[in-house]
Amino acid sequence: MKTLFVLFMVTILAIFFTNSAFSQRGDTITVIDVKSIMESYQNKNPDTIAYMFTEYPAVFIGGKDSLDSYIKRVSLRNVTKFVKNKTKILCWVIIEKNGCISEVEMITHNNPELENSIKNTLYSSPRWIPATQDGRKLRYKTILAFNFP
Repeated sequence: MKTLFVLFMVTILAIFFTNSAFSQRGDTITVIDVKSIMESYQNKNPDTIAYMFTEYPAVFIGGKDSLDSYIKRVSLRNVTKFVKNKTKILCWVIIEKNGCISEVEMITHNNPELENSIKNTLYSSPRWIPATQDGRKLRYKTILAFNFP
């Protein structure tokens, strides 16, 4: 949404400056139809938008504690090799309408082996309960935090 607003403002400013700064006649007034410009952005496919705030957010079956134990259980054999000190891993995750994880982007970059292990574990995780808004399932984007060991 922020990107759309910035793009909209850049378009408006470009139209304003090209019409006012370089116009030959000073008595010309240009009327811009903002509604037609915004309609192209408002009619985007809602399947490509990932929401961060919904009525019911996406949840791992069993909740956060269950997700933590799943991550540590599945990647336990790899974690002991990579983690020497206390480590916190943060990542962006997109959960699709069907409950699958489609994207994992690491925010912290302090232990690449551990991060790859967590990424692979998240991609292979069981389906989540998808996010809903007004009874419709939506793509959902959230930050997950994991503490090791």
